[in-house]
Amino acid sequence: MSQPINSSRNPKPNRSFGSHWIRSAWWVLLLVPAQAGEPLDRPAPGDDATYRTTVMVRKGTALGTGTIIGSVEGETLILTAAHVVEESGPLFIELYRYNLGWERTRSTAGFPRRLPATLAARDRDADLAILRVRGQLALPYVVRIAPDDRHIAPGTPVTSIGFDRGEKLIGFPSRVRRFDRVDMDHGGGDRPFLITDHPPEVGRSGGGLFLADGTLVGVCIARAELKPGLVRGLYSTVGNVWNLLEAHDKLAGVVARSNPVVAAAKPESKAKVPQINRTGDRLRAN
Repeated sequence: MSQPINSSRNPKPNRSFGSHWIRSAWWVLLLVPAQAGEPLDRPAPGDDATYRTTVMVRKGTALGTGTIIGSVEGETLILTAAHVVEESGPLFIELYRYNLGWERTRSTAGFPRRLPATLAARDRDADLAILRVRGQLALPYVVRIAPDDRHIAPGTPVTSIGFDRGEKLIGFPSRVRRFDRVDMDHGGGDRPFLITDHPPEVGRSGGGLFLADGTLVGVCIARAELKPGLVRGLYSTVGNVWNLLEAHDKLAGVVARSNPVVAAAKPESKAKVPQINRTGDRLRAN
């Protein structure tokens, strides 16, 4: 198998990261093609909201992970990291049998299904992108997005799901360390991010971060070395996701029709994320 190479999206070292000094960060993007395998273990009760809503994203030679946030007849929306879709070349998502609940009842012929996608919305400062796939029937499994960030306290157990090194869909447990604010230096100001104990692996960019009940609370962005030997996970928050959706009414409408319970529960205004000892220094993404 080909070996992954480093992404060019490395921020400059020794920049302030909230109250901590960050030495470096790696946007976990696999830049070589690879074949992904389907999960072989027996599905668990919570998999419908997590694993089954996770897809592979390909853009040219770049590869990442995405999460199905809305699907109605003729239109499906995939949430991923913005840097996953910045390479040149055609944009696709790949569906596997488990995305349809067919892994034990149907032939493997025709899978993965590669579907062309387009970029529907993007916030580079939050490192988020929403992709659109048209002309398909509604998919059976759609993620539940948390209505806000207010209940995600430090110490909250979470699960990160993604295609590690583009080979296999894997979930690992972690815990939220804190919220922090980061300016990616794209001109749009800082955004809230979640810091987790367990750093992600290459290929996990764009993958979901989930609570124990399967609710989406973050999107994988990078692994960051806050100081020598201390590497953490960096995830864009659901507050950023809702802001992006609210800026695009038609996309928000697809999400609402796909999961009306979550849409109805969303409050008018989201809780403010505390800013932790912000110094004004910036984390650079290029």
